[in-house]
Amino acid sequence: LPEMSLAEEVVADYRSQGLSLKGHPLSCLREQLLRLGVVANETLAKRANGARVTVAGLVLLRQRPSSARGITFVTLEDETGLANLVVKQKTWERYYQAARTARVMLATGTLQNQQGVIHVQASRLLDLSGSLAEITTRSRDFH
Repeated sequence: LPEMSLAEEVVADYRSQGLSLKGHPLSCLREQLLRLGVVANETLAKRANGARVTVAGLVLLRQRPSSARGITFVTLEDETGLANLVVKQKTWERYYQAARTARVMLATGTLQNQQGVIHVQASRLLDLSGSLAEITTRSRDFH
C-alpha cells in the first residue's frame, strides 16, 4: 500500500482516537484558511478590541446557560489554541444549521479583548465540516 500523507494520518487518528499526536486537522487546511482571511487563534490576544476577525476550528463545545438570555457560547480549536465565540440568538437562528451541527466551523465577528478576556462576538457562521469530512469528533453541547 502507498504511504499515507500526514493529513491522511491525522484524519485517521482523529477518526479512530479523537486526537492525533502527529498534528491537528486544521493545520492541513491552514493555507486554504489563510486565503479566506482566517487568523490563527493564537493571534487573537495581539489584536485590538473591536477588530473584525475570522476564526475557524473544530467545535469543542456549545453551551447555552439558562442565565445567558439566549446567548450560546461556542469554543473552537485550531492547531494554535482556542477561540471563544459569543453567538447571540439572532445569529444562532440565522445560521442555525452551521451553529447547531458543524463539527468544523468558520466564524466572523467582532473581537472583544477586555483585560485579557478574549471572545469573538460572531455575526456569521459557516460549516466547514465537509473540508474534513473524515473526522468524526463530536462537540460537547450543554443546553
